[in-house]
Amino acid sequence: MTRKFLILSILLLPILSFAHGGEDHGESTKQVGVTYAAPRAEAHTDLFELVAIPQNGLLTIYVDHFANNQPVNDAKVEVESGNWKAVASAAGHGTYRVAAPQFATPGNYPLVFTVTAGDLADLIETTLIVEESSQATVLGNLPSRSGWWWISASLAVLIVGTAVLLKRFKSAQ
Repeated sequence: MTRKFLILSILLLPILSFAHGGEDHGESTKQVGVTYAAPRAEAHTDLFELVAIPQNGLLTIYVDHFANNQPVNDAKVEVESGNWKAVASAAGHGTYRVAAPQFATPGNYPLVFTVTAGDLADLIETTLIVEESSQATVLGNLPSRSGWWWISASLAVLIVGTAVLLKRFKSAQ
């Protein structure tokens, strides 16, 4: 019975060392920002929601009904940014495209969309932010150095404890 308890306690020791929370143990985890893989602008009103993504000289616009998330087909979508104005052409399933090579350079671009679909019409404003480098996509938190130290130490204790137990079992037989 003592041998089983010893084996169980050695195997569960690393789990028990992380079974508390809420205390400040010095260096905390570092927050890592979330960056989209591609720049995009998002906005919604009571009628519509849209996402605009510049890629390869085109501005792709996805338009849905806000109430039920159904794509808005056969709509007229007009886009304005500063002095630039264009009408997007339908690409199917609530997707519209317009040539917009100016959004390839970094900067903040205020956008105004006029969406007209049947009896419904709405004016949607948003800002497209194109950053210098929009390639790095990192999500979540990175453990601090002290967190890695605890993980390494617990793993070392587990390995040494297992080796000692195996040696004792072999010598007992």
